[in-house]
Amino acid sequence: MNTIKNVLIAIIAVLAVALVGKSLMGKGASGNDPDNSNSTTTGPIKGPLVDTGLRFDGYYRYTVGNLIYLIRFFPEGRVVTVNGTKDVEKDLPAYLVRETRGNPGLGLHNVPVKVVGDSLVFITRPEKGEIEYRGAVVDGSMVRFLRHSHITGTRQLMEYVFHPDGSEPSQEDGAEIVEPS
Repeated sequence: MNTIKNVLIAIIAVLAVALVGKSLMGKGASGNDPDNSNSTTTGPIKGPLVDTGLRFDGYYRYTVGNLIYLIRFFPEGRVVTVNGTKDVEKDLPAYLVRETRGNPGLGLHNVPVKVVGDSLVFITRPEKGEIEYRGAVVDGSMVRFLRHSHITGTRQLMEYVFHPDGSEPSQEDGAEIVEPS
């Protein structure tokens, strides 16, 4: 009788350890993330940006001349931005990860996003001031922001086109300068 009891206790202990290990590893550890959340938690994607129409399985890109601006949103309410030139274009997407610390001198930011009505609002802080982005999701493939530099006073309408992870940029985006009011 004691032998059966000890075997059952051992089986329960092994199952408990397996269950705890599975929950600690989460679905992100397996490399399979079917909901494109890039999350290490189990269950559906949660966060303030989930119902905004944003996509989380890639980045948004805006190009003007030789300058490239990339942004990536995360469902929990953050955005990572990076900018550069066509010379470093292939390296830029690697910075668009949740863990990015940011480096204002390099144009790299990881900041919170507020949902205000149907608008998305975030502020980056380069070395000399603030730049405010206020905009909305146009559709599943584009977000449009009015970028207001509090440093120079300029306003710029920026339309970021979505690029799924692993895709190559294929579209030149235009810029429209809006004079300060």
